[in-house]
Amino acid sequence: MIRFRFSYLAPAIPLLLFAVYLSTSTPAVGLIDSGEIAAGCYLLNILHPTGYPLYTLLGRLFSLLPLGKVVNRLTLLSALFSALAAAVFIFICRRRQYNLWTSAAIALLIGLSPPVWSVSTDAEVYSLTLFLSALVWLVVFCSKATNAVLIFAFLSGLTLTNHLTGLWTVIGAGLSLLLIYRRHLARVSRLFLPFFLFGLTPYLFLILRSQANPLLAWGNPVNLTRLWWHITGRQYQVWMFSSSLRGVLSNAGRGLVMLARTFGLVLVPLVIYGWMVLFRKEKELTIGLTVSVLLCLVYAANYSIPDIDAYYLPAVIGLAVFCASGINQLHRRLGKFAYSVWLVPLAIFFLNYPAQDKSQDWVGYDQALNTLKSAEANAIIITDWWDIYAPVFYLQEIEKVRPDVCIIDKELLRRSWYFNYLEKKYPWLVQNSRLEINRFMVHLQRFEYNRPYDPLEIQKSYIGLLRSLFTNNPGRPAYVTFPADAGEDARQMLAGWNLVPVGILFQVRADTIVPGFDYARLCVRIPRFGLTERTRFNLDRYQIFIFSRIALLNKLHRFTEAQAVEEWYQTRFKGYRL
Repeated sequence: MIRFRFSYLAPAIPLLLFAVYLSTSTPAVGLIDSGEIAAGCYLLNILHPTGYPLYTLLGRLFSLLPLGKVVNRLTLLSALFSALAAAVFIFICRRRQYNLWTSAAIALLIGLSPPVWSVSTDAEVYSLTLFLSALVWLVVFCSKATNAVLIFAFLSGLTLTNHLTGLWTVIGAGLSLLLIYRRHLARVSRLFLPFFLFGLTPYLFLILRSQANPLLAWGNPVNLTRLWWHITGRQYQVWMFSSSLRGVLSNAGRGLVMLARTFGLVLVPLVIYGWMVLFRKEKELTIGLTVSVLLCLVYAANYSIPDIDAYYLPAVIGLAVFCASGINQLHRRLGKFAYSVWLVPLAIFFLNYPAQDKSQDWVGYDQALNTLKSAEANAIIITDWWDIYAPVFYLQEIEKVRPDVCIIDKELLRRSWYFNYLEKKYPWLVQNSRLEINRFMVHLQRFEYNRPYDPLEIQKSYIGLLRSLFTNNPGRPAYVTFPADAGEDARQMLAGWNLVPVGILFQVRADTIVPGFDYARLCVRIPRFGLTERTRFNLDRYQIFIFSRIALLNKLHRFTEAQAVEEWYQTRFKGYRL
């Protein structure tokens, strides 16, 4: 009977995690990148840097499944890879002769941790990186010399084609292999590069698909130069290693706290103890795991973006191995008492559930839909907020919601490749602003290729382009998602125009007319659980438009309308920061 139970424990944990992820997954398109990723996989677009070609190809297959909506199918993919990562981790531990109950407990623990759980309930690329990182370490821990090196070479290349955070796993695992099999490397050194390059072949998709002219080819990587820019994240390097020492220390502290919470705080000493145990027995493996963890921590601490937690996933794998080593050693000394470690993942589940349950999170979907509802027919919307643009892009391209509305990302207009998309999507817009686009592109090409350029002239032509989108299309209502004092760009592009709050947009008008708007048309569903900092920020944005609208209506003595808006706000946001 005991053998029977043990044999089913290993697959039970991944299946349990898979069920948890699905039951807490987002019901529709969400914030951040899920809209662009889901639409991109279905349409075979080129995704934002670093391109994620492996994920795009796998996502394309899942996007064709006859299950729910496209974004739900991509969420299913995220849940699947996180669950498979847990299965691989258990296999690693069993090959290391660790106690099965210990292995399963730690797999369940990391599966329910905030950095893993959060990437398993939405359309995102990170769960695939987690799975590939676990596979790479499986090769290092469990294979023989020749096979290990060649399989590692292939998997390393494959890992890099999804997300560059996998590089820290590749470096650490490669160091371990070098230390373990250094005497045997001469036999396979000639084959290492071909196997590695074979793993990198998904990158060919970026070039080939770009040349096929998809709807959206981010970065337009049609040649080796632009491909290198794209896969190295050249666009985002401004946020890398640019923080002050105080900022780096703050990020590092936040990351360490998050990792400590991953192991329920109480298991942190066992992580350290496990490192000591493993170092005494297998220094080569321990050195590689340690290097992987440290590189991950240093990089994440020096990268200032909001959704940074997922960048710690390679470190989670390494620390989980240390933790399993420590608990396994404890099990040998204390026997059945070590089974009490199961209390930690059970406690973690109940502690993390309120923050990780996204099953009622309609915030991104509602905000995107409300943005479209706020605009008149054939409107032009200029936004600087990705949490609006990405889900609207998905709704328009995949679910065919309000295709009459032209929405433009103000920041993407600073990239030459974006005009290829605008040409295909809104040819009339490009034609009407052809003069301003050509003037701006002269300066933009110099900037992109690191040639001498005049910062004042590029800004002047950029603002001229933005203003032309309004002035050259007088028959179309114009809107922005930001106030006139949102920054220097906003002040310059909106100078001489009146902004009127309508719904959750500002209408750009040459007159002082304030059109009516029925806020009952807008749907706002505030989730009971899963209110992250990002979610709250997007909910708080409603106040900008609502309070501006109320103040303007009162100023015009339209008190009845102002009261109706106030009552709508109080009703929809009842109990939320009021």
